Amino acid sequence: MKTKIAILFLTIPLLILASSAVYAQKIEIGPDGYGRGKLSNDITILYNVDKSTSLTGGRILIGGGVISETAADNGVSNLMINMLLKGNDRMNASQITERLDFLGAQVTAEAFRDYEAISFVCLSKNLPDVVDILSRCVTAPTFPEEELDKLKAQAVGDIKSDNDNQATASSILFWKTLYGDNGYGLPIRGTEESIANIDTATLRNYYKKYFGGNNIIIALATDLTPDKTVPLLNKFASLPNQVTGMSAPNLPLQTDREGFVQYDRNQSFIFLGLALPHLSPHDALMLGIINDAMGANVGSRLWGLRQQEKLAYNVYSQYGLDRYGGIFRAAIGTDTSKVTMALASLIREFRKLYDGGITEAELTDSKVNVKKNLIYRIEAKGNRAGQMASNEYIGYGYKFVYDLMKGIDEVTATELNQFIADNLNPDKLYLAIVGKK
Repeated sequence: MKTKIAILFLTIPLLILASSAVYAQKIEIGPDGYGRGKLSNDITILYNVDKSTSLTGGRILIGGGVISETAADNGVSNLMINMLLKGNDRMNASQITERLDFLGAQVTAEAFRDYEAISFVCLSKNLPDVVDILSRCVTAPTFPEEELDKLKAQAVGDIKSDNDNQATASSILFWKTLYGDNGYGLPIRGTEESIANIDTATLRNYYKKYFGGNNIIIALATDLTPDKTVPLLNKFASLPNQVTGMSAPNLPLQTDREGFVQYDRNQSFIFLGLALPHLSPHDALMLGIINDAMGANVGSRLWGLRQQEKLAYNVYSQYGLDRYGGIFRAAIGTDTSKVTMALASLIREFRKLYDGGITEAELTDSKVNVKKNLIYRIEAKGNRAGQMASNEYIGYGYKFVYDLMKGIDEVTATELNQFIADNLNPDKLYLAIVGKK
């Protein structure tokens, strides 16, 4: 009996040691509530402790997205990430859905230009069960044929819906006008033709190429401390350490800077904008301020095209930050009879921005607006986890939004206008029109 007891006490420390050795790096939380670490298979863990609510928001990000596709397999990353929730080695699609619903977990699977991701929000007390399900989906998917057929049919329906929506179709056309049938120029959902080409073998090859520790980020915003959650995340450590992943793509801009798709309707939708290089964090902040002054809010420069000139039923500006580039563009929905005037007015506003820059008064107002927007972007835990993972992957660091809020007051009109002069030349505008010219 004494011998058995001695063996038992010798075994327990070994089990504890084996469990704690699964992840290689302890996560230290700084005074700002943020921290980072890695699992033993090189998965990056990003962490934020927020005890304001008993909720956990998370994002499981896999590098890839539309930038990893070709015209032939366009849409594979979108099908891939959604297929993960359609079956694992323990549960089928309906069981996964029913169990997550029972746990009250909000789970979404989406593809983007640079990556695909599963995002979730749940009660922190249910995190162990939610992670158990999602980890099985990511590490042991089964890719059932019948579920792929359903997803492909859904994707085709979504593509048709996108093409029928003039604003969405114009946005898709704008990217295609910039990059053609390559990289960021491809639609995220794919095309009807490319979706038809994708089978389970395609998905398995994609999985083998991209699902490894060096290509995955897991972000959590939670009231739980790392010692409570990292042992749960160890369930992802069965993935391989190294996979091929993404290499820097070749993204030449198209020489023809105008795209047009004929729609026989009384309204047309226009996107007009510029391709940008991958920006530094400070330059990205300045672009956000410029976007606010140009057309992100009521009363901004583009608002006059709707309110005074009566040219638009919808008008705004946007900017995008990606791993290998960025964009700044304006959009206007207008009556077909006013397309020529609306386009001329957009070009005029880009020219005024380039020639005259941003005023001190505009800068002051935009700083206030951008601060509010930044706070909103990370107020909810689900959004914060999503921002942490996405910004880390595209090269800005997981505390990017938090750092921007600290640095915004230091931006000057002089450097802002120098950025405009260096990057926003209206002679380089790209145009996409869906409707009638």
